[in-house]
Amino acid sequence: MNVSPTNIIPVSEARSKLGDLTDLVSGENYIVLTKGGNPKAAIVDINYLSTLQKEISRLYKKTFIDPTLLPYTREFSDGEVEQWQKEDIL
Repeated sequence: MNVSPTNIIPVSEARSKLGDLTDLVSGENYIVLTKGGNPKAAIVDINYLSTLQKEISRLYKKTFIDPTLLPYTREFSDGEVEQWQKEDIL
């Protein structure tokens, strides 16, 4: 993440130069907009956003359970989880 004081701008200041700010974003260089001193939004390169969305989708498919398998899953009780944690300590 390429965040530096030069690309953090209050929303109130960004309003008047939104067009110029969009010309500054490229790849991993983006503008963070703050409101009340807190980060609220970002202006990002659309190609970079698209790449991030594709990567998240790819990771989601590898990381989370296939929805078609949900009928074969169950939630574990606190007791089961505690037992596994005890076993992991050994």
